[in-house]
Amino acid sequence: MDNSIEKKIYDLIAAKISGRASADDLRQLEQLLSQYPEFRFLNDELSKPAYDTEKALTHAKEAYLAHYYSKLYLDQQQKRDEWEQKDPATVHSKKGQPTLKYLSIAASLVVIAALLFLFYQKEASYAMKRNINEMITQKGSKSRLILPDGTTVILNADSKISYSKHFNESSRNITLIGEAYFDVTHDPSRPFIVHTSKANIKVLGTRFNVRDYPDDAQLATSLIKGKVEVTIKGATGKTFILKPSDKLTIDKALVEDIRTMEKAFQLTPVTQLDSVIAETSWVSNKMVYANRPFPDIIKDLERQFDVSIHVSKEAIKKYRYTGDFEENNIDDILRILQIIKPFHYKTEGRTITIY
Repeated sequence: MDNSIEKKIYDLIAAKISGRASADDLRQLEQLLSQYPEFRFLNDELSKPAYDTEKALTHAKEAYLAHYYSKLYLDQQQKRDEWEQKDPATVHSKKGQPTLKYLSIAASLVVIAALLFLFYQKEASYAMKRNINEMITQKGSKSRLILPDGTTVILNADSKISYSKHFNESSRNITLIGEAYFDVTHDPSRPFIVHTSKANIKVLGTRFNVRDYPDDAQLATSLIKGKVEVTIKGATGKTFILKPSDKLTIDKALVEDIRTMEKAFQLTPVTQLDSVIAETSWVSNKMVYANRPFPDIIKDLERQFDVSIHVSKEAIKKYRYTGDFEENNIDDILRILQIIKPFHYKTEGRTITIY
């Protein structure tokens, strides 16, 4: 492998775990990891956000950085060795001064010590989670994966799914935080169940979308093909059977109280705009809205482009939009939204202020 490619992978992983990576950086990293899978384990381990303590996370980052700088030292030592072979008379060394070779060895030892600490720290903290597989997407990125049963899952930005390593042996259970599109392999003997914060969605073989971000007021299940059964947690006997093109929306606050539970559910058709289904448009890198409140659109933009957006005027927060946007460039989207309803915005780094 070309050293420049290897260094590029290290640079992108460093940017990712430090929070400095752009959406383009994350896409480039994913392409390189697909091309050079030997780096995926390092990326996956250091990208996991679920650390019990800040100390463990700090050690994880230190381990990676030590690994990164040891690579630089080794490269420099190789250049120095080549230079010494060409002209040994020009080499001067002070007594007792460590060479780059020793520094690289020391850095490598730091890597080993830090990774050992991280390994035992995580083994102790996650003894109960050893049999769990996780897929996590950061803001500004999406992932596609094939589960052991052949089911396809497309995971939207800032989302996570987890499932047992015994998945598909006797059952197919998935836990979702965020948004995902499922194309489930038909298997009547093993029902496929998606567990969310307020409901469990049971299917046999179907295509559907589930959206359940922690900061969203609603949980939504949209059925494209097949049939699903949605069971509300904490409400004995409360189930909904969805048919193709049905969308079930659950108000998370109302469903918590038995007195308001009946008002928490809304069963409607999925939203179509020019033959595009809004609820699954993100799978095709589109953002489709029908009379959608601006604050909801802002949340989507923050997740898809890994930015922070602040609106300074209350009147702007009351805007609602209908439109079909290509998910390519946030500036293009904001300019189109400006044309529909007036506002100004300025960008500073990864922060956008709308006024």
